[in-house]
Amino acid sequence: MKKGLSLFFLLFSFILKSQSTSENEWGSWIMFYGDNHISEHLDIVTEFRLHQYEIYNALDNRFYKIGLGYQITPGVTVGAGYVHHYSETTTDINTSENRPYEEICIKSKIRKLGISHRYRMEHRWINKDGDTDFVNRMRYRLQLAHPICGKLYVKVFDEIFLDLDEDVFNQNRLHTGIGYHIDANFKFEVGYVKNHLSSRADDIFRVGILFNTDLRRKQDPTESSD
Repeated sequence: MKKGLSLFFLLFSFILKSQSTSENEWGSWIMFYGDNHISEHLDIVTEFRLHQYEIYNALDNRFYKIGLGYQITPGVTVGAGYVHHYSETTTDINTSENRPYEEICIKSKIRKLGISHRYRMEHRWINKDGDTDFVNRMRYRLQLAHPICGKLYVKVFDEIFLDLDEDVFNQNRLHTGIGYHIDANFKFEVGYVKNHLSSRADDIFRVGILFNTDLRRKQDPTESSD
């Protein structure tokens, strides 16, 4: 327990230090992520996200995602899906995006340390005030997670975004935070994200609610298996 509290206060101090040295205002990201099982190896993935310029104020981006994930082995999952993104920027340019994607996720463990590599390819149709551009983007995320004590855990990840059709560097997201297992199917996470873009770097307070549901048909025990 003492180690868990020490780690929490270390994380909190790091966030405060990052804020004090940055000229940017804090923004916030709110995320609802669902993993919905429809068979032993197949899931429907859903996600809804809000990005705000200021904490819980000044809405910037809305993301809606639906996809399928297929577990090839316990450590390897492939997936594909679709994201719709709408943004009202600080320059009053309205942007909408339609984004199909494919991905592969590779997970492993070293003792209690969970390690995840995610490779994602995105195909982005971006409309800005009536003009549409197309660009392919590749993303790679390395994520580490480790239990602290009881139901608490720490999560750290770094994700780089690379454009394949124009300037290569798109952005990089570095996250550190903690999570809490509410029960076997619900988790709550808070964390700090440093989001580096080509022209600026943003400080983000991230909140996430992650849940699992089982949509598989339950067999009636009175039904015969013959």
